[in-house]
Amino acid sequence: MLKNLVSDLKQYKSIGIFGFGVEGKSFYNFAQKYLPGTELVIIDKNHPSCDENYLDKLHEAELIIKSPGISLYNLDIDYHSFHFSSTTALLLKHFKHQIIGVTGTKGKSTLVTLIDSLLKNAEKKSILCGNIGIPAFDMLEEISAETKIVMELSSHQLLHVTHSPHIAILTNLFEEHLDYYKDVHQYYEAKFNIYRYQSKKDVFIYNLAQKLDCGYNVYENELKYSVDFSLQNGFIHQSTLQILEKLKEILALGDEAYMQTLNTFQTLPHRLEFVKEVKGVSYINDSIATIPQATIEAVKILKNVDTLIIGGNDRGVHYEVLIDFLLASDVANIILFSDTGKKIYDALHVKVKQKNLFLQKNLQESVKKAYNIARKTVLFSPAASSFNEYKNFAERGDEFKRAVKQLKG
Repeated sequence: MLKNLVSDLKQYKSIGIFGFGVEGKSFYNFAQKYLPGTELVIIDKNHPSCDENYLDKLHEAELIIKSPGISLYNLDIDYHSFHFSSTTALLLKHFKHQIIGVTGTKGKSTLVTLIDSLLKNAEKKSILCGNIGIPAFDMLEEISAETKIVMELSSHQLLHVTHSPHIAILTNLFEEHLDYYKDVHQYYEAKFNIYRYQSKKDVFIYNLAQKLDCGYNVYENELKYSVDFSLQNGFIHQSTLQILEKLKEILALGDEAYMQTLNTFQTLPHRLEFVKEVKGVSYINDSIATIPQATIEAVKILKNVDTLIIGGNDRGVHYEVLIDFLLASDVANIILFSDTGKKIYDALHVKVKQKNLFLQKNLQESVKKAYNIARKTVLFSPAASSFNEYKNFAERGDEFKRAVKQLKG
C-alpha cells in the first residue's frame, strides 16, 4: 500500500512532474513529504521555472509523472521515448484490490458519487477520488486496509496504465475527445484499459448494446427497485441504476442502504440541475452534456422540454443523430449559438418547418431569447465542449445560472 508506493518511487533520483495542474501539484506535495531526497523537475510551460523550451526538461528526469490533460499525440511525443507514469498508474499498481474504478463517456461522476454514498450508508469505509476533482494522492493517508477507493477514471488517465481495478465499471461509449486522440478507436482502447488487465478474480460491469467477451453486461437488465425522482433534486439515468443494482448485488449490500442512497440523491452541479422557475417556466442546467447523445438523453428524461439551448466548441463530433432526434421530437424552440450551434442551425434550417429556430450571438442572448418564448421547460444541454469560449463545462454552466437568476419574474 502506501509503504510499497513510497518504496517503489525511492529508487529514482529525479522525478519529473509533467503538467503542474491539480494532479501535478498533488504529486508534488506527496513527494515533498515522502521523497525528501528526490529531485523534482517541474515541466510545464506556464510554470515560472520553465521557458519555451520546457519540453527539453523531459530528459532531466529518470521517471516522469504525466498529468492526464497533456496529449502526447498533439505534442508529437512517443510514449516509449521516456519513462512515463502517472498518479493513476501508481495507485492502480499498489492499491488495485481496493479500487472500484468507473469510466465511460458520460455518467461517471454521478455513478461514483452514488457508489461512495451507497458504501457509506452500508457502513463501509470509502473514499471518493479521481477525475471527479479530488486527486487520489491527496487521500493516501486516509486509506486503510479496509477502505474502498471509489475512483472516477477518464480515458486520459487510463490511456497508458498496465493495471486495472479489482472492480471495473464502464458506463457507456460514445464519440468524444477527438481533439486529444489520433482517432475514436484510440479513445475506446483507452477506456478498455479499465478491465484489460484484470484477473479471473476481478469484477467487470458494463452497460453497452454490444456484448464484450467478459464481464456482466447490464444493458437489458430490468430494474428491481422503483424510485420517484423530482425536477428539483434531479434524475438518475436508468443505465446508471442498472449498474448500481448489479454492484449492490455483487457487494451483497442491503436494501435499506440502497434505498437510502437513492432517496437522498441530489444531482451534481451542471447535470440536469434545476436552477430556477420564472413565470411558470423551469430552467435546467445540463452543461456537462458535451456530446449529442447526452443532450438526447436529457430531453428524454425531462419529457416536457419545449425550449432547448445548444452550442459550443466544434471538435469534429458528428451531429446527425441529434439532428434526426430533434426533427422527430416535441421540442418546439431550438436556440443555437457558438460554432456547433451554427453547424446544427445550417443543417436544421433546410429540413425543418414545424420548429422555431433561433441563431444567437452567445449564451447570454440565448437565455434572453428563451425567456421570451418558453412556456414549460428551458433545457441548456449544449451537446458540445466549452473550450472555445470557457475554461470548462462548469464555468459555462455557472454563466447560464447567472443569466437565469437575473431574469425577472
